[in-house]
Amino acid sequence: MSGTPPIAMDTSTHEHTLPPAKGEFAEQLADEQLRMVWEHASIGTLVATAFALLMAWKLPTHFPQYVLPWLGLKLAIALPRIVQAMVYNRRGHPGGKRWRNYTYGLLAIDGIVWGLAGAVLVHDTIGVASVILPCLTCVAIVATYGLQARVTATAAYVVPIILMSGVSVLFRGDEFGVLWGLGSMALLGLLLSTARRYERRLAENFLLRMKASRSEEMKDAALALAQRNAEEREHALQLAQRKSAVKSQFLATMSHELRTPLHGILGIARLLHIESNDSAVQRRVELIESSGMHLLELINDLLDIGRIESGQLKIAQAEFDVASEAHRVAEIYAVRAGDKGLSFSFDCRVKGECWVLGDPSRLRQVLHNLLGNAVKFTKTGFVSMSLEHLGGEDYVFVVRDSGVGISPEDQAHIFEAFRQVGATAARPFEGTGLGLTIAREVAQAMGGDITCRSATDVGSSFRFTIKLKPMAQASQAAGDTSDMPAPAVQRGEFQVLLAEDNDLNALIAQAFLEREGVVVERAVNGREAVRRALREVGRPNLVLMDVLMPGLDGVAATREIRAREQALGLSRVPVIAMTATASDEDREACLAAGMDEFLPKPFSAEQLGRIMAFWLHRPGASALGLGTAGDAAPPLAH
Repeated sequence: MSGTPPIAMDTSTHEHTLPPAKGEFAEQLADEQLRMVWEHASIGTLVATAFALLMAWKLPTHFPQYVLPWLGLKLAIALPRIVQAMVYNRRGHPGGKRWRNYTYGLLAIDGIVWGLAGAVLVHDTIGVASVILPCLTCVAIVATYGLQARVTATAAYVVPIILMSGVSVLFRGDEFGVLWGLGSMALLGLLLSTARRYERRLAENFLLRMKASRSEEMKDAALALAQRNAEEREHALQLAQRKSAVKSQFLATMSHELRTPLHGILGIARLLHIESNDSAVQRRVELIESSGMHLLELINDLLDIGRIESGQLKIAQAEFDVASEAHRVAEIYAVRAGDKGLSFSFDCRVKGECWVLGDPSRLRQVLHNLLGNAVKFTKTGFVSMSLEHLGGEDYVFVVRDSGVGISPEDQAHIFEAFRQVGATAARPFEGTGLGLTIAREVAQAMGGDITCRSATDVGSSFRFTIKLKPMAQASQAAGDTSDMPAPAVQRGEFQVLLAEDNDLNALIAQAFLEREGVVVERAVNGREAVRRALREVGRPNLVLMDVLMPGLDGVAATREIRAREQALGLSRVPVIAMTATASDEDREACLAAGMDEFLPKPFSAEQLGRIMAFWLHRPGASALGLGTAGDAAPPLAH
């Protein structure tokens, strides 16, 4: 006992380092302690039983009548313990309260049997007592070493052995009995204290190991969750991209399918208007044209909102005179305002020409929306627009009116899609409610914004800011022909190849061209268009190429024309794309194929006239061809 470290008696402070296991780890700790107990008990039971047989055989005693019954008890308790050890190991170390109770209960009974031997034999001669007591003490100490993983197991086995023999030896009444009895009580306390300290150290290590394992499991679970979330996000992104692609394809398809018949309706209506001398018929045809143009605006709005939602709204870069563009738009709305009896004014604070780099068509789109709304919602009074250069790249347009105004509640929602402020079911306003949404998105895409100030029954003021890079001078070959005047074309001077498979569209385009005095030749497919565009005699001065045609489409036909022009050393014939699919991707595909201009359907006679004027009246144009094979084509108009 003297070799036992004194630290084993100090339990007061260490007990506070880690409280007993509770909650989720308590059962796991108890089962782990049971496993460690059985690591010792599986072999210890066999060794202790063999030692008991040896004691019964070799120990001389004056009480032989008690030896065989005691040995029978020892074997009776050893047998179920051996069976229990075999079952426990065979089942893979099961746990649970029942297993612990059976194990510790049998340990207690075994300890009592050992204690009975000491309680009886200590009253034999001093020689027998001096043998039996050290033997039992050794059994207790060895058991403590193996069972100290669980204080309950140690106490169940050791306490009966030491306590029963120690108390019994006190009743001998001699010095040996007193000294041994008191010493055995001290030894019992030391063994239990040592077992308790070991149990706590084991519990600490186990809990730390479990927490580390749990942390690792949580880390693995977190990584797995993060991986799963990443996979779900990737799946959601792919799904959203597929939906966006399907939506874009749907919008493009519907745009084409709507624009194609609409082009026929508007084209025939325009021809009827031109050819009719009856004012009543002309008025009715104008109503058809007005309705058709309104439908076209709705189609364009839906395409734009689709581009905005998919992040595909693109801003072109072209050189233009911002003051001139503003004047042209102002002239249009001066007429429209005058038709309603409204006064219109334009205050241009930019003197002279002001060439910038930007997207003129998108600029006009925003101005058309703001001025269109101003005229639409103003019954009496005025509409005005101003343009000011704030310095550097910053420009600002302000559109004011004396219309119905917008309430403070509605001003917070005027830029929301499909929102028509002030409209009710009984008095809905015309339109989809997309105009301002698109206008603001376009403004922001061009580095600016649109803000609103308004008062009900007083009027509204919209401030449109935009960033436009200043340019020193105008480009010699601007590609935007949307608003340029159309010089007259001499009859018979130019020949145009019209590649169009749709009879109605061909009829309209041919009628427009013939009114311009141009000789028209039609090809019904791409292969025929290539053949006629490359013939040696009577090559056309210009090709109007429908993009979607059976067999060889317009893009492939143009690509073949450019390749063969290069190979044969022929001059470059201008090719103008005509298509009802007016997306940016279509424009880029046409440009990449070698087309020179892009004319979306439905187009008017005036738009076609401007295209013809630009390409047929360039310097060097003649009835035999335009330019050379090396001439660079200007950018597509937007």
